[in-house]
Amino acid sequence: MATASIRNAVAAALKEHKPTSGVSFGTAGFRCQASKLSGIAFRVGVLAAVRSLNKGQFVGVMITASHNPPCDNGIKLIDPDGGMLKASWEPVVMEFMECSESDGSTWLAGHLDNPETESIPRVLVGFDTRDSSPQLAAEVRQGVEAMHGLCMCLNLVTTPQLHYAVYHMNQRTQHESPRKQPVVPDLCQVYVNRFTTRFCRGLDGLKQMKESGPVQPVLLNVDCANGIGSKVLSLVRHEMTNSNCPVRLQLYNTQTKRSDWLNKNCGADFIKLNGKAPHIYDRDPGAFPLDPGNRWATIDGDGDRLLYFYIPDAPDSTTGTGDEPKIVLLDGDRISCLFATLIKRLLPQDRKLTVGVIQTAYANAASSIYLEHELGVPVVCVPTGVKHLHRAAQKFDFGIYFEANGHGTVLYSSAALERARSLTPDHPLVVFVSLTNTTIGDAITDIMMVEYALAYLGWSLSDWAGLYTEFASRQLKVTVERPHLIQTVDAERRISCPAQLQDAIDGVVESVRKATNQPNASRAFVRPSGTENMVRVYAESITQPLTDWLATKVAILTHRLARGTGEPLPDPGSMPLP
Repeated sequence: MATASIRNAVAAALKEHKPTSGVSFGTAGFRCQASKLSGIAFRVGVLAAVRSLNKGQFVGVMITASHNPPCDNGIKLIDPDGGMLKASWEPVVMEFMECSESDGSTWLAGHLDNPETESIPRVLVGFDTRDSSPQLAAEVRQGVEAMHGLCMCLNLVTTPQLHYAVYHMNQRTQHESPRKQPVVPDLCQVYVNRFTTRFCRGLDGLKQMKESGPVQPVLLNVDCANGIGSKVLSLVRHEMTNSNCPVRLQLYNTQTKRSDWLNKNCGADFIKLNGKAPHIYDRDPGAFPLDPGNRWATIDGDGDRLLYFYIPDAPDSTTGTGDEPKIVLLDGDRISCLFATLIKRLLPQDRKLTVGVIQTAYANAASSIYLEHELGVPVVCVPTGVKHLHRAAQKFDFGIYFEANGHGTVLYSSAALERARSLTPDHPLVVFVSLTNTTIGDAITDIMMVEYALAYLGWSLSDWAGLYTEFASRQLKVTVERPHLIQTVDAERRISCPAQLQDAIDGVVESVRKATNQPNASRAFVRPSGTENMVRVYAESITQPLTDWLATKVAILTHRLARGTGEPLPDPGSMPLP
């Protein structure tokens, strides 16, 4: 319900909850220093209640800053289907943040489909392990309850858990009146039981199917980034042990009470950016988890990104900087290729079901070449942002999307699901589909999907890594006065303004292509940041020295032609030999 008296009371409360100016709402919701979110949290609670009333369903509010440092936090809204808030509502959120006390009641009446409805707003709230999260959750609750809504706080959960919980509750209550007080099960345990049971049964089914004998035991070490994912994986591990699952989890970096260790020198973002193994905070003195050949997965602080890595058993297995081991990284591009390989093998050739992979400009070109030329799977490149990837994936029967950073999932059309329903419950395609959290990228269910795919294919991590050889890559940042003046086209791979910058980039890329005599092996692009006064430079080529040279040249051109600030990078000199 949202009667005039309720709307007036909420409007009066807005005076006490004024948001910090300059904080924007995007695909990831609000994300900034935690201290700036205080006034915002209450208003998000009110908005969640409005969204719930309009939809007549549960919505969610997740408090997390994912891979950001512990001093940051964020708040995002989750729609009834378990997916991200619809893009059309992003400006509505910002409009309400700027709404004054005097306009509050009118604003609410104007954005409620039925202001006098007797339905009850229903909101699920979850948060990660940051020190600031419980207080922000309490403020969100105040906003929901100011609208006389039902606010159920799940407390510590991963981001994908909350997305799934919203989806699950709306499926569970779809035939109930929104005026009725719902019965809410232990949603965290529902998530763990459902996916872990499917995983263990699926592997057991492979034992009966594979002519080579039972599935080989696997010890998977997991770097949990000292985040909430460690608590969920601990429950998953318990269920796996009880089911005699051949996959055994060994968890590291599980110190959730040390918030200053969250994502610090560990976790998926750190490993992707630095290309080296994580620091192990809680290693057993007698254990050597970073020995060559050991199988590793790494997730981020809120459990929505997944990468794999291993340390090669080779004489040059150190980086040359002390005793740090060299790693072979299996990122989001490689996860896409693994899943596409599996699905293509499981689909009969005469079927008309489509398989596609969605990537951004940051995907390594070698992965795109493998998908298109080796598998015959079309690749679609879209602008950066999960909403773009998700939307494009919906156009295929099997739409696979992963950002290189490890965030992604697989989406299935009604035709794909109908095909799965026609098969026996232990068929590998049925199992794979059942392991997918289609609401959002989910590191924990993605681990199960990766392990199931590897078990079915009979691959080791080195077999997986051998699908293709990546081009060398380099990312640099250039500070500029006004990044918004740089306009991009072609899924952010080319610049339309200033035109002279794209011409200059084309010239230096062409010089590298001629020197290497490989026209498809070198590229570079510039992408403006949406939140900082800087642009990102990305380059690829056949060797690391050549790639570094190309990236530096493009960074210098960007500084000169896009009104860079500060000192430009020093000129790298002549092009290194290919």
